[in-house]
This record gives sequence, C-alpha cells and structure tokens, in this order.
Amino acid sequence: MKTPTRSYIIEIIKKNGSVRPSELAESLQISPQAIHKHLRALVSAGIIEPKGRPPSTRYLIVGTPDFSRALTWFRATDIPGPSPDVCETRDVFAGRLSRLTLLVNQGLPEEDLPLIISVCGEIGNNSFDHNLGQWQDVPGCWFETQLTHCQLWILIADRGQGIYHSLARVDPNIPSEQIAVEKAFREHISGRAPEQRGNGLKYVANIIFNRPKAGLACRSGNGRICLGERGKDCSTILETFSSPTNGTITLIAWERR
Repeated sequence: MKTPTRSYIIEIIKKNGSVRPSELAESLQISPQAIHKHLRALVSAGIIEPKGRPPSTRYLIVGTPDFSRALTWFRATDIPGPSPDVCETRDVFAGRLSRLTLLVNQGLPEEDLPLIISVCGEIGNNSFDHNLGQWQDVPGCWFETQLTHCQLWILIADRGQGIYHSLARVDPNIPSEQIAVEKAFREHISGRAPEQRGNGLKYVANIIFNRPKAGLACRSGNGRICLGERGKDCSTILETFSSPTNGTITLIAWERR
C-alpha cells in the first residue's frame, strides 16, 4: 500500500523524470534514511527503478527512459562540457546513425530499421542544415538511444536557433514559435528554401502516424507538438526539458519486440 509520502515521491519523480535520494530528502524535508526506506519499498513494488551507481543513483518510474544528462546539456546556461553523445559534425552523426543497425539484435523488427534510420536522419540533419553559423555555443546535436522493456527511445537535441527563427527567414509572417513548430511537421516547408534538402518533417510525421505504438514529441523554444499513439508519453518526458534557450529537442518512441 502506498503511503502519502510514497505518493509524493512518485509525483516528484514523474514531474522531474528522475531524481536523486538527496533531492527527495531536501524536497520532502525528511531524513535520508527515511527516503531510502520508501525508495526500497517502491522498487520492491515494481513502481520505480534505480539507474546508475551511488552516489549518482537516480530513481525513475519503471519503463521510463532517463535522459537527465541530455537535460543538463540542453538547459545549460554556460557552455556545456564535451559529451560522447554529442555529434559535433555531420560526419560524426552519420557514423552514429549507422550504428542503429545493431538494434535489430535487441528486438527491433528488421523491417522497421529503414524507417527508424530515415526518421532520425531527417531530424538530425536538420540540426546541421538549419543552424550553420547560428549555434548558441556548441555545434552539432545530442543523439542518444535507450531501451526500456519493449520500447525504443531516441532523443535528438541541438543548441541552435530553433525552428521559428529558421522558418521565419522563409516566411516572416509566422506569428509564433508554436505555429512554426506546427507548420514544420504539417507542411513541406524548409528554412533552407529554395534549396531542396531531405524529405522534411512532414515526412517524419507521416511515418509516425502510420506506425502503431510509435510516437514523437518536439519542443523548440515555446513551441511544442506531439504525434502518434505514444506522442503524449514523449511529451510528458520533454516537459522536464523546459528551457529559455532557442534549441530544439525531439523524442521518439518506437515499439520493439
């Protein structure tokens, strides 16, 4: 049976994506010993699970990916330090993209592989196509995959100018960041017009809509959108990535067997 304290712990974890025991102790104003007792009970009940080793262990809801490192990088107000998850050039991104073939050995249907690579390639290449000379600081994109139970999660983020500023060069009448994000995924429009590059995010949206139990959420500035059956799940996770910066972050959920 869940006690009020354990219910608060669950709500805090859901809100933040993942938390450390010390953060819970400070938030709830109870001792570390009491926090660990509640955490052990929730782990035994199969509600939460630990990730990492002490003293960096974080707890998250079972089946939820932990993108806390990406969150720290994306929200950093100073220039973030180097990370192996950041593809600083298009060539590095292409090399990392090719490694997705290994997911077939981890339960991803082989017929889904071209779709996954195509979706990730379109989103990741946008980071380079639309941010040349427009990076806030660190060039390139964060590219990370995680597996939870029967779910594949893929996160792609950049510290660039954002979708609105990119599309406004083509259509200066776009009134807001929200409308810009919606147009990007629902119309064939590019911030590199009249150049023809890639298939466009509308192509990505069509793949997600036509794939059962897949989903996507994207945030760029104050604009956001979620697509597909698992889009709301992706959106809930991205709520912890709110940031005053103009960068763009996209989370994809894809069922594996």
